[in-house]
Amino acid sequence: MRDQHAMLKRLLKTDLVRNLAAWLLALYMMGVRHTTRWERIGLEHAEPLWRSGRGLVWCYWHSRIMGAHATWPTDVQPCTMLTSPSRDGDITTAAIRHIKRGAIRGSATTKGRAKGSIADFRALIGVAKAGGCVGLTPDGPKGPRLVLKEGPVRIARSAGAPILVSAWSIKGSRVLDSWDRTVLPPLFGRGVIVFGPVIEPGDDLEATRLAVEQALNAVTWQADDLAGLPRVMPDAAAAA
Repeated sequence: MRDQHAMLKRLLKTDLVRNLAAWLLALYMMGVRHTTRWERIGLEHAEPLWRSGRGLVWCYWHSRIMGAHATWPTDVQPCTMLTSPSRDGDITTAAIRHIKRGAIRGSATTKGRAKGSIADFRALIGVAKAGGCVGLTPDGPKGPRLVLKEGPVRIARSAGAPILVSAWSIKGSRVLDSWDRTVLPPLFGRGVIVFGPVIEPGDDLEATRLAVEQALNAVTWQADDLAGLPRVMPDAAAAA
């Protein structure tokens, strides 16, 4: 088993395998978008913001990456997603670009900032200021699960942009035993997308961070309840 794992890691380092994996991931995300029968809840929050043309920060938990493409329309503010700077993030970044979304490598945290992460944050602020959407998984890339980092709030406040939260869930999805409880949706399923109220960042960073975290958990649990999936709770150690 150890030899097989080592061989898989070696294969994933080859350009051919990584490119193939990115295309397969992109096809899967497009398949989820186009074959699912979607119900959308909370459009009264999202649609006025889409029509306004304002730049914004859009947040969804790391566990919902596979359905993020299905959530964001293609005819509203163009979306640039923040992806992990890790080696695995190479595949995700390539897949996102295959489905015609923008991608910037970085992390949702602002702690221990290096020159690269400062440049990433400035680039994301620029996207929002220019009227684009910045898509973030605010508990990624490594957790703690369902605990919002400060990065999204800092970006929104610096750009003068609102924050929109959303979650999706699909009946019959598989919930993996990973740190974030990644949700793998089936094709040709019945799903729901839930948008929460728009949050304007205030002067109190922690109050805004907590408000976004609570709103994001609320829409996630609502979506999972409607799709019949178990509720996933925030990382217990982090919450304590």
